[in-house]
Amino acid sequence: MFGFFKKPHKHLRLLAQNAEDVLPLAALLQDAALRGDDVHYDQRSRALTLRMNRFCHEHQSRQPLRANCALQIGSITGLKSRGFDLAKPPHGMALLDLSLEALDAPAYVVGLTFAGKSAAELRIEVEALDILFMDLAAPHRARSTPNHPL
Repeated sequence: MFGFFKKPHKHLRLLAQNAEDVLPLAALLQDAALRGDDVHYDQRSRALTLRMNRFCHEHQSRQPLRANCALQIGSITGLKSRGFDLAKPPHGMALLDLSLEALDAPAYVVGLTFAGKSAAELRIEVEALDILFMDLAAPHRARSTPNHPL
């Protein structure tokens, strides 16, 4: 009745340190919603942190669910953006794609493509893959299901 007998939700925690680890992250984060002020780049620690509200594609329920999560990309050597100013980030974005492009081993370029008014893109050069993903809270009801018209 009040959820006393529900199993506690296990928060997802994933670490990507090679190219094969990035594909599940990209699938989990597709359609994640975020605001521009949820993006923080720390030059001292060379890390980019994004706080998002991801759509829970893994749950097979009638009620759409979202979960608060964080993605941290470390070991950054360069950061390029298009349609995205870290000093004044855009509002209301959705993550469309997390991609990976190999450079001289073990370096990569991590690409983040966003939907929204700005259609922004971030290209993050890293000396080695060091991506941490974690759910911050249990899933909650979402207002709607993502819709991608063709």
